[in-house]
Amino acid sequence: MSKLYLIGNAHLDPVWLWRWQEGFSEILATYRSALDRMKEFPDFKFTSACAMYYEWIEKTDPQMFEEIKERVKEGRWNIVGGMLIQPDCNIPCGESFARHFLLGQRYFKEKFGITVNTGYNVDSFGHNASMPKILNGAGIKNYVFMRPSVEEKPELPQSVFNWESSDGSSVSTFRIHDRYCITSDNLELFDRIKALSDRDNLNHMAFYGVGNHGGGPTIRLLHEIHNLDIEGLVFSTPDEYFDSLDKNAIPTICDELQHHARGCYSAETSVKASNRKCEQNLLAAEKFCTMASKLTNYKYPRAKLQKAWKSLLFNHFHDIMCGCAIKSAYRDAGYLYGEIMSITEQEINKALTAISLNIDTLKDETLPCYKTPDIWTIWGHEKLGTPIVVFNPHSWEVTAPVELYIKAVKVTDSQGRENPLQYVRGEMLNHGKDHMTTFNAKVPAYGYEVYRIFTKEMSETEFVKTTSASEYCLENSKIKVVFSPETGDICKFFDKENNRSVIDKPCSAVLLDETAFDTWAHGTDNLGPVSGVFRGIRFEVISDGNVKSTLRVTSEYKNSVIRRDYTITPDSKVVTVKTVTNIGEKNKCLKLRFPTNGGNIISQIPYGTFERRQNTGEQPSGTWLACGNLCIANDSKYGYDTEAGYIRLSVLRTAAYADHFSQGLRDVFTEYMDMDSREFTYSIFPFDSIADAEKKASELNFGLRFLNTHFHKGTLPEKDSFIEVEGDNVIVTAIKKSEDSDGSVIRFFDIEGEDSVASVKLFGKEISAELGHDAVKTILVDKDEIRELNLCEM
Repeated sequence: MSKLYLIGNAHLDPVWLWRWQEGFSEILATYRSALDRMKEFPDFKFTSACAMYYEWIEKTDPQMFEEIKERVKEGRWNIVGGMLIQPDCNIPCGESFARHFLLGQRYFKEKFGITVNTGYNVDSFGHNASMPKILNGAGIKNYVFMRPSVEEKPELPQSVFNWESSDGSSVSTFRIHDRYCITSDNLELFDRIKALSDRDNLNHMAFYGVGNHGGGPTIRLLHEIHNLDIEGLVFSTPDEYFDSLDKNAIPTICDELQHHARGCYSAETSVKASNRKCEQNLLAAEKFCTMASKLTNYKYPRAKLQKAWKSLLFNHFHDIMCGCAIKSAYRDAGYLYGEIMSITEQEINKALTAISLNIDTLKDETLPCYKTPDIWTIWGHEKLGTPIVVFNPHSWEVTAPVELYIKAVKVTDSQGRENPLQYVRGEMLNHGKDHMTTFNAKVPAYGYEVYRIFTKEMSETEFVKTTSASEYCLENSKIKVVFSPETGDICKFFDKENNRSVIDKPCSAVLLDETAFDTWAHGTDNLGPVSGVFRGIRFEVISDGNVKSTLRVTSEYKNSVIRRDYTITPDSKVVTVKTVTNIGEKNKCLKLRFPTNGGNIISQIPYGTFERRQNTGEQPSGTWLACGNLCIANDSKYGYDTEAGYIRLSVLRTAAYADHFSQGLRDVFTEYMDMDSREFTYSIFPFDSIADAEKKASELNFGLRFLNTHFHKGTLPEKDSFIEVEGDNVIVTAIKKSEDSDGSVIRFFDIEGEDSVASVKLFGKEISAELGHDAVKTILVDKDEIRELNLCEM
């Protein structure tokens, strides 16, 4: 006879239909209740996840924290999850997942002397296909989830299976039946789940306790369970359940676990845009701060960056990140994002300043005015030019425009070679309209280069203009892009270098009517029928020079306006589109439509990609997606669908806040998301390879950084690079200081599905590592050793 393992728990939403302050109190009360029930019921065991909850208790109620530690030692309190919080499992980037486990597992090891064995995201609305390798990389052997349910993903063979990712990593996985919190109101679920267990001749788990707003198992519920006339009931924990399994006797599934609520990936776009921005800033800050600590006496700000990571990871909580919480919760989330940006911008500036001050910008020259605080010490010298240092955080060479808040007449690189420049519109009017200077900088991989800006010495070089813009066309040496006068969208995109069409039918911007759906878009595969198509009303060439050409297109539909600045640069196949939306219609979804030539969609996911068939409804995606010859990258979007031969990027939804199956209650007091001005940037380009798409999307999300400096001696050259990576399949995602030493930690993964030997040189140290297809590697590069770590740096 099978056993039914009874898992006492309380699903704790720190934020949802309440703010975090209330969630904080709910966690304290729930844990107190669980400890009290253990005194009253000797066989009762409790399960709970989320390192942040335990840290809150440690800081506010040390006595309760000590009680929990004793129950953990006793084996009656099972710590699961291993993460800081129960996040959305589609939107965060791979490095964010790594930091969840880095901070979570190390906290549990330090405070409780354990590392968690069972991953636990019971309420997350979907789970990306890379999760098994991420879980394995953090020392996690098992996984518990509930969504998608049996009705939402019926093809799973049974409740327990081995879930495998494309690199071969796997975790024993259990899908919870029906709900994660059985209460006194639905005791019949114990009979139902036990019947399934007996039918399958397989032990199952049943999760009980009051949840969402906390509570846990009550006295009444525990008495009722003890009085159930069901054989084989065992008060237990997930760890004990998985230990009882014959893992060789369960099937293996290699797939993503989707979908529960498909509208979540495009609801409340401000939180998603802030998430992407903060993720990118944190990763860049780590890279630049590591560089500065290696090259100078700059002290790596480990504590500050950890504080910023914790704030970011808290906002990954699934009801926050998926746009499902009350409006005031997003004000609170914004406070954390502001703190993250403040910390990272300050530390990036400090790190880049430390490096810049150690570069020899004087070139053995003696400036007569160098010691005199006049205009030349600020803006440079006519002979040498003002030095600026341009930095590249990526592990490959990057060429991209840099914009300066001065009007220069000449720009040279570290070798004295002139660069084309162009005047562009600035943010202020007091110096005239076109008073900013832009030029294309080419900066080596994970390095920097000094450029010189001249404001008086005129250029003697004539540059051939290679980009052009007209009312309905953008063109350079490699691409030609044609716009439709009717829609204001691209109707032709031709790759001249490879003689191929990228887009051969009109694109368009459309609104879908989703009045019938709630905030989550529960119960639907798609986000409604088309209710409006935008039309182009104004075309304007706003920039056309040696560095870039930009065409501004404004489109309208009823009370809604989209303004897009399409920009191309010399010798690049990328069209960058800076977009501003003002949507005046409620209960709508804005989508941008791009024609495909058939075939599957390749979608970026954490540490890899996933391929999907077309016409499968709304899907989650990361920084880019591709089909046929077309690739679309973005700086803040996470959803798309395909329909009638078109990819449709989901831009935003003007859904009601926290509308949970309550469409009939909407009234004049109901507030709607994303109806004011929103900005984002996307790019389109020919799809050449997965690695190329990943790099172009990374450059869109975080470009070059520059810093004004002055004249000084130094030990560093005017141009340098601190990484070499062999093979396009190797993508470096993190360079940071070790958690335990002064060494550096580098993480990279294979993105092309190739078995290889990764060859990387970091700060002059050679790294050679067997890199299996789609695998992730974390390497410690220390003074006396180079060795592999897991994601938790253990």
